[in-house]
Amino acid sequence: MTHPMAQAKNWPKLILLAVLVIAIVVGAWAMLGTETGQELLHKPHAKGVAFRAWVAGHRFIAPLVYVAVFVALGSLALPVWWLQILAGYGFGLVMGIALSEIAATIAAVNGAAIARFLLGEWFHTRIESHAARLRALDDKLGHNGLLVVCLVRLMHFIPAGLSNYAFGLTRIGLRDIAVGTLLGGLPTVTSFVTIGAARHLLRDWRYLTALVTINVLLIGLLLARYLKPEWFRRIGVE
Repeated sequence: MTHPMAQAKNWPKLILLAVLVIAIVVGAWAMLGTETGQELLHKPHAKGVAFRAWVAGHRFIAPLVYVAVFVALGSLALPVWWLQILAGYGFGLVMGIALSEIAATIAAVNGAAIARFLLGEWFHTRIESHAARLRALDDKLGHNGLLVVCLVRLMHFIPAGLSNYAFGLTRIGLRDIAVGTLLGGLPTVTSFVTIGAARHLLRDWRYLTALVTINVLLIGLLLARYLKPEWFRRIGVE
């Protein structure tokens, strides 16, 4: 029989879980089941000019609204790539990248924190406690959190929203999730924002080379940090 105190403790989690599920269902329906949502997902360029005009008429609140919508969708593990394309149209290359990076970082921390609050305790006590290998992996992830998050972000085929929830079930710190998302997410964010801001740059081999080089350098540094940690200890990086 469940203790009354335990039941009271679980109520906030149950309420948040219900709100989260409803929000995900409504958001998914709005994106997949409406004409506007379908257009945003499949033809974001069709909305680009209108979004640029809206930003021009709301210069002060537009960045805040954009970040808020991005964080909301990202925290619900819903697609946000189309928002980054619109950011290129509305804010330009540099500002679009900056706003998208900020929003993606906040969304990553939010998603991990939500998963940790809802399922973290249950996962560690009911699942992890019965699997020695899982405990060892979790401990290793916690000690290499920044490395893991950066690598996941640089593997562009892994959905960011779902990985945020997965990070929340590990011992990876929220700071590592934030910094890893900020650094590792830069190539992907830059690519999508460029589509809206200056698509012609994606046909310029020098620009593409720069993007690939950033990606490779980040992966190289992270692998070096993992394989040769003593090199980094010499310069004070643990």
